[in-house]
Amino acid sequence: MTTENNKWPTYKDHLNKTYLEELAHKLWVTKGTRFTASQRLLTMNDLSNKSLGFLSAYMIIFSLLSVYQIQGTQLVNSNAVAFGSTALSILILVFTQMEGAEDFKMRAHALHQCALKISVLHDRIRSFKSLGKDIEDKKFDFCQNLSQEYQKILLEYPNHDSIDFDLFRIRHKQYYELGPWGVSNIWVRYYIRTKALYHVLITLPIPISIYLFFY
Repeated sequence: MTTENNKWPTYKDHLNKTYLEELAHKLWVTKGTRFTASQRLLTMNDLSNKSLGFLSAYMIIFSLLSVYQIQGTQLVNSNAVAFGSTALSILILVFTQMEGAEDFKMRAHALHQCALKISVLHDRIRSFKSLGKDIEDKKFDFCQNLSQEYQKILLEYPNHDSIDFDLFRIRHKQYYELGPWGVSNIWVRYYIRTKALYHVLITLPIPISIYLFFY
């Protein structure tokens, strides 16, 4: 028994137990990961809207430079301002189309609904386990039915990304035996995957404008 228990790390100890325990673990992980994925997509939706708002504001301000005949360095003349305004308009249009195709809000809602349904299954399995010895002869049928419902739910909804599972692991870092380096690595990948592009789009035009008009 000792050898068998040492077969897996602590966070995979469910693999040493019954199928009921393994199924309960799957439900717990998938539920938490889908909730995490929903929150990540809502964050991306919010940042996407903000970046489009800032880019639109930059375009309007850039267009007003030619209206009020504001001149900067030799690199910035009326033709450059007109070209920059037109180019920025096209880029905003393309970016808007690409972001709209991502449909962050709808995907977040779908993953949230998926997590809620899996949460119901997880509650059922916890209630079933609390019945004690009276459930021994009913375990097989219960697991079979619950597993089929679980697979059906997974087929109805989009899958989460690997970064969502990593974020779930951070929330339970002691269980998954994550050290400071592992946690930091996940946060960096999460930032690059989720926020970096939008932060660049929001902030980068400001130093570029300052350089062109004042240096």
